[in-house]
Amino acid sequence: MGEAIAKSEASRIAQFMGLRGWKEFDDLRLVKKVETGLPVSAARKIALRIDPAELHLRAIDLIPKATYYRRIEQKKPLSKDESEKIVELSKVFSETLRQYHNDTESASMFLRRKHPLLGNRSPFEIARESTVGANLVLKLLARAEASTAA
Repeated sequence: MGEAIAKSEASRIAQFMGLRGWKEFDDLRLVKKVETGLPVSAARKIALRIDPAELHLRAIDLIPKATYYRRIEQKKPLSKDESEKIVELSKVFSETLRQYHNDTESASMFLRRKHPLLGNRSPFEIARESTVGANLVLKLLARAEASTAA
C-alpha cells in the first residue's frame, strides 16, 4: 500500500518532521505546535531526511549541541524560536528533496555548496540564519525550478 499523501502544506511539513497526527495538521495546528514547542526528535528527523548517514548534517547542526542534549535529558520540547527554525528548515529541506527527486546525496550537496546568488555562502548556512534566509533559499529553488520548466 502506498504512502499517505499530505493534504496541506502544514500536514506535509508535519509529516516531514515526523510529527504524530500529521495528516490532521492545518496551518493553525502547526502554529500551536510551534508555540508549545516541537519535540526534540523533529530536529534529528529532518537532519536524517536530508543526510541519512549523518556525514554532513546532524541535529546538533540545527540546534546548538548543549541545548539539544539538555532538552533530551530534561524531556522538554524545543523552544518557540527553535521550533520556528526547525519548521523553516523543514520547508527548505523538503523543497530541496522534492526538486532533487528525493536524491538525498544531490540535495545535501546543493545545500552545502556555496552559491554565487547567496554571496558565496551555502543555502544551508543562509537558511539556518533566519526565516528571511530560509525564504531566500526557497526563492532560489523556485527560480531554478521555473528556469528548468521553461
